[in-house]
Amino acid sequence: MRSNVTIRRANAADAFEIGEVFIEARAEMAYLPDLHTEDETRAFVAGVLAREQVWVAVLGRRVIGFAALNADWLNHLYVHPDYQNSETGTALLRMVRVLRPAGFQFWVFQENEGARRFYERHGCKAAEFTDGGRNEEKLPDIRYEWRPARTD
Repeated sequence: MRSNVTIRRANAADAFEIGEVFIEARAEMAYLPDLHTEDETRAFVAGVLAREQVWVAVLGRRVIGFAALNADWLNHLYVHPDYQNSETGTALLRMVRVLRPAGFQFWVFQENEGARRFYERHGCKAAEFTDGGRNEEKLPDIRYEWRPARTD
């Protein structure tokens, strides 16, 4: 990871940059349908900040990634495309593990092969495959879980 990337709790002032990360990262996913305007997406991100525990990866003063948690769900983990494969995602996932030491679960689109490799490399396991009928995008997805290794 770039040595001067820090992970910290997000605040309301981060909303615009978190929205940028979300918009740019999802724009790289060519298989996603275009369901919302940028303004709608920014309003969604503001809602995430209001109701979830959000952590950001910051380089200098720029937010380059974020993770959002709610109970035992990792609802979002995105890294700006310019900073993917820089260990930023790993640092955010490490923070999630610290915050949820008993484990957590999350959804990934089946077509998102890069994310699937990333999570599987970090010990996450596929727990359920769906046809996408329950998600807004109507795309097949996978529910993953991370559980700590047993030490007994």
